[in-house]
Amino acid sequence: MNNIFNRRTVIILLSLAIIICLVLGFRAYLSARPVQASVTPADVELGVPIQYADSTKSADRWLWEFGNGDTSEAQSGEYTYPTTGKYQIRLTVDGKLEKKFIVNIRPVPQESPQEQLIEIVAPSAGLESEWITFRGEGSSKEWRWEFGETGMVDARERTAIYRYSEPGEYEVLLSTEETQYPIRHKINIEPRYTEADTTNIETMISNEVKEKLQAIIDQKPFNSNYNYILKTYLCNNPNTLVVVNNSKKNDFYSYCQGLKIIGRKRTIIENVLFDWDKDYCIVKLIVIQTERE
Repeated sequence: MNNIFNRRTVIILLSLAIIICLVLGFRAYLSARPVQASVTPADVELGVPIQYADSTKSADRWLWEFGNGDTSEAQSGEYTYPTTGKYQIRLTVDGKLEKKFIVNIRPVPQESPQEQLIEIVAPSAGLESEWITFRGEGSSKEWRWEFGETGMVDARERTAIYRYSEPGEYEVLLSTEETQYPIRHKINIEPRYTEADTTNIETMISNEVKEKLQAIIDQKPFNSNYNYILKTYLCNNPNTLVVVNNSKKNDFYSYCQGLKIIGRKRTIIENVLFDWDKDYCIVKLIVIQTERE
């Protein structure tokens, strides 16, 4: 009788051990499941919805957090952001599995009038060795600037900056695919004054932005310097266009991250220019930077 009882006890214990192992194994399997989810597209104009969906195996609960306070508990669906910016979407599956996505919501481009003439917006006078902004107005895909000093094409962007090495009167030529002949603009370059010039508001802004960008390069607190420029001058738009050395382009957030990671105290911000709108929000930063030897 004792042998039968002992045998039954062993069988029961073994059965319980097997059940416990199976439960633990199943839980481990569930916790190790890869999250099979997608968010598309990752870059979209304001007003266009993104699509989100999850197909994680054996999942039955979802929480989508869209990075702006809005959430959804649906397995799939679409969502339209009300404002532009970069957002981090977080998906939590069954309360413990996570996956994150980044989406960029960009402004809707404004259409230019079809019959608008190409024009040059630039000052009629400047100082030698001073950075001067030249902007092309109108609809064109190609822009070729000749500033009258080198005898060559000096820039190929809609907005270009240039500094003259010698005083004198120069004729600026702007050629585009829309014009039969170059647009012309005369500018008189005066010798640089030796006396201290009166600092205007644009110079003060340029110097302050330059100082904050250099601080990011020099590994000083990123958030305080980045957010100061963003809130004070860019009207909280991290997608503001940055043109570097008259050729390379980035949105402001990506540009500052690059300064933080890649700059590493080697990059020098030489000068900062900008365009702003009627609300005094900077809509374009033009940065001249060099690398230390």
